[in-house]
Formats: sequence, structure tokens, C-alpha cells
Amino acid sequence: MLGKSITEALLANNKKSLENDSPKLQGQEYSGYFQSDIIGPNPSYNLKESENIIQGKHNTIIIMGRDRPGSEFSGKGSSANTNVGCIDIIAGLSGIMAREVDNQGEKVLTNKSTELDSARIYISQRADIDSPEYFNLAPGKVGNLTNRSAIAIKADSVRVIGREGIKLVTSTDSYNGAAGMFIGDNIQGIDLIAGNNDADLQPMVKGDDLAELLDNMLELIVDLHGSAAFTLELLATLAAAFVDPTGVSATKLASMVKRLPTEVVNLSLQEWNFTFHQLNYSNKNPFAKYNFRSKYNNVN
Repeated sequence: MLGKSITEALLANNKKSLENDSPKLQGQEYSGYFQSDIIGPNPSYNLKESENIIQGKHNTIIIMGRDRPGSEFSGKGSSANTNVGCIDIIAGLSGIMAREVDNQGEKVLTNKSTELDSARIYISQRADIDSPEYFNLAPGKVGNLTNRSAIAIKADSVRVIGREGIKLVTSTDSYNGAAGMFIGDNIQGIDLIAGNNDADLQPMVKGDDLAELLDNMLELIVDLHGSAAFTLELLATLAAAFVDPTGVSATKLASMVKRLPTEVVNLSLQEWNFTFHQLNYSNKNPFAKYNFRSKYNNVN
């Protein structure tokens, strides 16, 4: 019964009559095939005097007015603010909850909804775009900026396609677009936050620096491996010198002992090299040569 009551609440009386009384006409002229019309809900938007709209026949709408993410009581346009122009493009106002009338057949007016609207591009001259009143986004390292010009794109699936590349660029100007406020060299990075959860947000990796660091570490490991191999060979030769009647092992041992001071110095240098190597990528060292963690961009 619940499903039936929702279905009855969707369509205005003229559409319900067409469905019930003229099934043949509906099949001929409102089949939906080949881009023909089809009977479906096309809500009436709760239009306010500051707004102009372009509305299609199948629940599509472009709203040009003041900043308003939801009802007339939301956003910067709900109070006496200037410089809060907004263009809102919506396909699927209220999504599957779209309706033209209520259960009593009375016409209803529909507000925007950042949760229910199926697909939306929201362009505002000034908004708190990350806040719960708008799109309720995790702060990340970039933070939840307020009173800024903003564009939000929301749908079930969002694709950004560039035939010849895509650039994500931040901090190109010295003044912001909402109020002309000076932002100078305050560089904001890019956060990639899956699941709207920034609890484990970490710096992205710079591949070239990481590759050079790994190459240097490999050289240190090879050097250390050589020292370890010499030590094992020295111990084996020492043991053999006690039992080898030919004296070959004793001669070899004498030669290796001459190399021993050099190897001891080499081991000491290796310890310093590992320390310097760690300093070269430590985030505690502001002068680290191979700090492969991005200073600005983060991912979870």
C-alpha cells in the first residue's frame, strides 16, 4: 500500500487521467521511444522573486538567482547579502522522490536538495560549499573555506574527460573571487578524499624524488652487503687457518687482516651514510633533498 500511495502522489490529475483512461493514446504518443514524451513526474519548483528559471518537461531545470542550496531559508541568499549570485543546474529535482501533488491531489512546490537531487552543478558567487548546509564535505588538509565563490558537481557518477589532458590547478591568483580578498602566496593543495573520510589523509608521493631516494638506498645496501660478505669470509678464513696444513688459508688471512682497518672505517662511514640518507627524506628536515611527500596534495 505504501508504494501505491507514493505512486498516486507523484502525478497531477491530468497525467493520472491519461494513464487510467487513455492507455492507447498513452502508448501511441507518450511511449518514450525515440525521444518521444513519456508520462512522469515534473515537479513545480518553489520559485522565489529573485529567481529566473528555465524548466524542461522531464524534471530538468536551470535556476538563476541568489545563493540557495536548499529551501528559501538556506544559503547566503536567505539573508540581506549582496554578491551572492547563483546558477544551479539540476537534472532530477528530488530524484526518485519527485512529485507533482500530495496524497490529497493538491499541488506541491519542490525545493532543491543537495541529498535528493539526482545530478547537479552548483555555481555560486559566495557560499560555504563544504558545510553541512551545502554539501557536507570532510575538511581534509585544504579545510572548509567559507564565504568563497564555489562550483560543486554532484551525481551518482562523475567523469571529467579531456581528450588532450586534464589539469587540476590551485592558487593561480592573488585575490579571491568572492570578495576580492588578498590571498597572496597562501597556496592551497588538492585533497583526494574517498568516502568523505579524511581520518587517514596523507601526503601524495613525488615519484622522481622517491625513485632517487630508493636508488641511493640500494647503493647503501650493496655497500653494507659487501662489508657483511667480507666479515663472513674473514671468519671462515680464520677458522680454516688453524686446520689447513698447506698454509694457503694463513696467507689469505694475513692479506685480509691488512684490509681490516679499511673495512672498519667503511662500516663507520656506512653508519653516517644511513643517517644522512634518512635526513634527506625526513619531514622533520626542512632542507631535505629528497622529501618525496607532497607539501600540498593529499590522499586517503
